This record gives sequence, C-alpha cells and structure tokens, in this order.
Amino acid sequence: MTTPDTDGPLSVSVVICAFTEHRLADLTAAIDALRGQSRPADQVILVIDHNEVLLRLARSAWAPGAEILTNQGAPGLSDARNTGVAAATGAVIAFLDDDATPEPDWLEHLVAPFADPRVVAVGGAAIPRWESARPRWWPAEFDWVVGCTYRGMPTVGGEVRNVLGATMAFRADVFAGGEGFSLVVGRVGASATGCEETELCIRLRQHRPDASILFEPRAVVHHRVTPARERFAYFARRTFAEGRSKAAVARLVGARDALSTERSYVARTLPAGVGRGLVSTCWRGDLSGAARAGAISIGFLLTATGYGLGRVGGLARPASASEDGDFVPIRLVQLELTDPSPPAAAPGYRRARVLVRSEGRPVGTTDVPLDEGRVGPVAEARIREDFGSSTPRPSPTVASPRAIAPGVSVVVATHDRPRELQRCLDSLLATHYPCLQVIVVDNAPSSSVTRDMVQHDYPTVTYVHEDVAGLARAHNRGLQHVAAPVVAFTDDDVVVDPSWVRSLAAQFSSDRVGCVTGLIWPAELETPGQAMIEAHGGFGKGFATRTFDLDGSRPDDPLFPYTAGALGSGANMAFRTDVLRELGGFDPALGAGSRGRGGDDLAAFLDVIEAGYSLVYEPAAIVHHHHRREAGDARTQALNYGIGLGAYLTRAVSRRPSSAIDFLRLAPRAVVHLVASSSAGDPGLGADRVRRLLPWQLLGLVRGPFVYARSAREARRAPQGAS
Repeated sequence: MTTPDTDGPLSVSVVICAFTEHRLADLTAAIDALRGQSRPADQVILVIDHNEVLLRLARSAWAPGAEILTNQGAPGLSDARNTGVAAATGAVIAFLDDDATPEPDWLEHLVAPFADPRVVAVGGAAIPRWESARPRWWPAEFDWVVGCTYRGMPTVGGEVRNVLGATMAFRADVFAGGEGFSLVVGRVGASATGCEETELCIRLRQHRPDASILFEPRAVVHHRVTPARERFAYFARRTFAEGRSKAAVARLVGARDALSTERSYVARTLPAGVGRGLVSTCWRGDLSGAARAGAISIGFLLTATGYGLGRVGGLARPASASEDGDFVPIRLVQLELTDPSPPAAAPGYRRARVLVRSEGRPVGTTDVPLDEGRVGPVAEARIREDFGSSTPRPSPTVASPRAIAPGVSVVVATHDRPRELQRCLDSLLATHYPCLQVIVVDNAPSSSVTRDMVQHDYPTVTYVHEDVAGLARAHNRGLQHVAAPVVAFTDDDVVVDPSWVRSLAAQFSSDRVGCVTGLIWPAELETPGQAMIEAHGGFGKGFATRTFDLDGSRPDDPLFPYTAGALGSGANMAFRTDVLRELGGFDPALGAGSRGRGGDDLAAFLDVIEAGYSLVYEPAAIVHHHHRREAGDARTQALNYGIGLGAYLTRAVSRRPSSAIDFLRLAPRAVVHLVASSSAGDPGLGADRVRRLLPWQLLGLVRGPFVYARSAREARRAPQGAS
C-alpha cells in the first residue's frame, strides 16, 4: 500500500477477492457494474485466492483494465484482502464481494462520508438477490446469514459498530503499519466462517475512540443467493459458524466489545421478530409466520451454541488426556457433629469429601486432604468448628413427622441391571418405613433375569413389566400400580439413605405441596469420569429446605419456573399421587431410553408448579448415586442432558406457545446461566476440565427441539405395553 495524496478529492481503490471459477458470471457482473459507476474507481484490484484456473481466466478477461493479483498469504479471504490493501494506491479502499453487483451510484455514496475526517469506515446496504425465491420461512432478522443487510440495522444510516463485508470502505491509513484483516477469523474458500471485518472495526474503534464508522444505506449492492444457500441446512451451518467466529473475535478484542451490538439484537430485534411471526400466524392464518418465529429461535440457539463451543475450545478431547497429571480418587466420608467419633478411615486415599451432618441432617460439605488415609485431628477440629453452629433445620411445615407417616409407594425403573437393582432394593427395604410399597418396573428387558431375581429374592416387592423402552413410560406404568397417597421415584443405580422415605413423606403435610425432591450425593468418586459428572451435573442443590411456587415462594430468578430442575433431579423425587395422575404423569416423549433422553423430571416439576402447587427441596432426603465411571460416559451424559433440556423446553413452548416470547427474552441469561453453572465445578486433580463437557451439553440443547418433535410423534404411535 502506498501513501496516497490527501489533497483534493479522495482517490479510491476497489478490491474484489475471488476464489472459485464457478462464480465467474457473478464476478463478470460485478466488474462490469464497477465500470459503469457514476463515480469511477481510480484503481480496481482483483485478488485471486490460490486458484490457477481462475487466475488465467481473469487475466485474459480483465487485464489491463484491472490489476490481477494472486493472494500472497495464507488461503482465505483475510489474506486475500490484505494482498489487495498492499497494492492499493487510493486514499480510500473499498471492498466488494465477487458475487455482489453494485448499483451505478454505489461508490459515490460509499465514498462521500469520508469528506468528514473523523470517518474511518463506511458500510453500504446489501440486498439479497434470491436466485429462485425468498423462502417463506426465512426471517429478515437473519439476512446476515447470506451476507446482507438485516432487520435490526439502522434504516436511515448512522453510526454502527461494524460494516458488512460485501460492501464496505476504509480510509487507507487504517492499514498503516501493517494493520490488516486478522487471520484468526475470516472465510476460507466456501467455509461458513467470517467476522474478519467485524474484528477489524472493533480493533479500529479501540485504537481510535473518536473514530466514526457509518452505515450508508444508499450505497447498495445486490448480493446473489444461490439455491444452496436458500436451504435450511445452510442456514443452520452458517448461524453455528457465526457463533464460533464471534467467539474468536471475543478472544481477540474482548467479549464486551465483541457482543455489544448482539446484546441489543438478541434483547429487542429477535423477540420482536418472533412476535411478528406468531401474530402473522394467529391473526392472519399465515403458517409461514410461525415458521419464521421458529427459525429465529433455532438460529439464535445455533449461534449461541457455536459461540459456547468456540469459547471453550472444541467438542472432543481424548478420554486419556489429563491437564493435571494422574487423577486423585476422592473418598466419600461422613461426619456427624453430635458424635465425637472421627470419620471412618480410608486406607490408600489422599483426599476425602466429607458430608457433615447434625442429628442426621446434612449441613454442609468440605474437601480435605487425608493423612495416611485418615482425616487428621486438625482437619477434623476445623470441620467441627466451621459447622459447629449448624443445627438441624426441621421442616417448617412439619412438627412431628413420625406421627404423620403417610403411605408411600417407591417406583424403581430398571433395564438389565439386576446387580445394581439388588443393591438399591436392599437399601429401600432397610429404611423400615411403615406402609411402604416398592414397585420395580422392568423396562424393555432383554431377558427374564431381573424378573426372576425380584420374584425369588424380594417377595414383598411388586414386579411390573413394560415392553416399550423409556424412563417416563416406565414411571407411568409404575404409577398405575401405586396404592399410596405419595409416590417416590429413584433410579436403580442409587443407594437410599435410611431416612430417605421418611424425609420425603414428611413434607407432604400441606395439601399445596405437589412435589418434593432431595439431595443427590455421589456414592463414589473413584474415576475422572465420575468426578467430572459430579462437578458438571450440579446434583447437590444445597443444604437448606426450600419451597418454590408461583405465589409467595417465587424465587428471585428471572428464569423461574423454567429452572425448576435447579430444585432436584429424577433420581430423587416424590409426588402427591393424585396430583401426578391429574397432570397425566410423565411425558413419554422425554426421559432416558426415549429419543428425548431426559427432561421428563423437569417437565413434571414445571407441570406441578404451573398447576399452582408448591415444590419443596428437602436435603435430608438423601440418595447416593453411582455415577458412570468412564470419561466418555461423562461426555455422553452431558450430551443427553442437553438433548433432554432442549426437548423439555420445546415441550413447554408447544403446550403454551405464548411462552416462546419469554424464552427468547430470557435466552441470553439462560445461556450465561448454563455456561456458568456447568463450568464452575472442580472435578479434582487429574480430571479433565469440566468446561470440556459444556460443548456436548450445548450441542445436545440445539438437537433437543428436533428430537422432541420426532419423539412426540413416536410416543403417540407407540403401544401402551403390557402390565
């Protein structure tokens, strides 16, 4: 790049970058339109990005009228543009896409604002030129997907954060000192990535706070949209890639500046677009309006997912990889404050996680190093001192839980895990709770082993067979056999605490309580996979009894009640039987074993709360859960959690379409909440970082809506099974 003469009218160089001969007709139209400009370019530079065939065609067609160059750097749009900048002689350097055709006065309007010395960049308007017809489902809010001006941008011009790559111009001195387009971002070939002009504009503003970047809507180009780009597959791929590109920009210039425009876009433009689509459908009978509203929601989720993946650095990591050396297994021990006896010894362990209890109730937890397999006297004294002020916190609604003791049925669904089921049943029967009914639902078994074991070893346990796979369907089958006013559910891979049934049942003294959940504590943390699941899953919900409903006990949480899962999980939950039956039980399109993979518990919690009942979290109701052992299992579980969450939210919207606006409004907070809550845990020394599971959960979240739609159709067609 030479230093231009700034006296008199500003000279202009126009740079076009091309990478494929398949756009030769578009490139020809762009160069022909440049020759007919009302304000002619002083220099036209065509940069060919590592394509010898296109280079020969370009030289034969447009030399010497245009300077034909080859990209001297790495393949991709960023270095191709940098090559053009290096050869430019104008005081202003304009950029035009090879598939964009400018209006005759494009360059005149694009350059005019540079008469103000404060202006360092100007962007024009790119109008989509659909090769066939604009898809009716395509929302104008997402025209940026095809590189065009979108709804939400200024309509009359003015200051913007960044310009659009298809039609933009910069003052040449912006590139002085070797500054240019970053190679960390930017499109390579036909890839869907981008944001190189966004990063440059933000960096420019950071270096020159008084600089002005303008949008000039009269500088119009018509951007061709091929049939391949009119498809939903491209829409999905491009929105996902945009999120990853934004993550790269955030790493370069900071998340605050990288997302400054997007915050307003997400908070205002997208909800308004969803509202317009739904109004169009509800009031005008235009079904494409609902499709546009859905596309906006899906586009946002895909972009947010791409951003989340980009921020945490990818989807996969070898199961054997470890950032902190060999994993240190964690021994689970308990300490009762009213018992002077020290915690049990743990020979061979270097670290312990202590569940501190006072008169049986859990009051807290702490991790401590072990001295020759024991909690040392100093560490024990510190624990007793730190938690010594903790006293049992009885239920505020129950004065004498032993006097109430309502009948309880416990449903345990199982699938080909007789050994784990036997351990669970032994712990249930050891609770010695009066009026206890235990129901085992054998869900789509591959053999009669479980049936034979239950009928032979546990004659007091009710055995039920359910042919169709799915946890929700198994729970509903068990619900049909419940004879007690309270029904509890747990998994076959847990061991229940001796007071589990009683602690759950005691909370149902009020008729307004529809559901009670409890504390899920790990049974072991012997492997990196188990430690990652515990740190990522957030099974522990605290040590205080809490009541949540839509009235006086509504939490100070804008995401409530859609965060009902923050109150518990399906491995430890109980319902008033008549309430659960009144609500229709569990959604068979959700839950492990179905395509929905999860979310059946969350949906039931939401149903209870929206029906006007209270949901109580009671930490004294403890189950000890055996997490999966392998690191690959942790990733699978994170993926399934995400699918279940996405399916559950889709169900909520399908049942109450008006909630879509609330969901879109709350979506930014929800993504932040999900990222923060899923990445905060410490899995322990030698375990892979928990944030590595977040991409899998986000990927599952995006798949959830599609999965639920298919799972719901299959659930409607599935037979009811045989009892």
